[in-house]
Amino acid sequence: MNQTNSSLDALQTTATVGQPVPGLAVSSPLPLSWIIGGIVLLAALAIAKKTGLLDRIRVFFLQTREELLKCSWPSRDELRGSTWMVLVAVGLLGLFTFLADLILGGWLIQDILLKEIGGAKG
Repeated sequence: MNQTNSSLDALQTTATVGQPVPGLAVSSPLPLSWIIGGIVLLAALAIAKKTGLLDRIRVFFLQTREELLKCSWPSRDELRGSTWMVLVAVGLLGLFTFLADLILGGWLIQDILLKEIGGAKG
């Protein structure tokens, strides 16, 4: 523990003085790939600005915000009522599908048609 603290103190003192720490690689503050990516991004933004693309995007977002302010949003009670209505409708549709599959698939097809057709041929 004491040895670790003394090595950390040595790193801090040498780092504050500005001398390179032995064993640590000295590199630029940003990786080269980030610098290249930033240059590419700046070039793309400059081209978009010259062609008017940035202005069209800005106008699009302004018009979208303006249209959303015109909308009438439901109150909490209206939203709760609509949510329950959708849940009940989905439950009823699921029940109908289950019963239709049970009656048509299980009873009508397997019990009546297959036994009748299979019994007649056999």
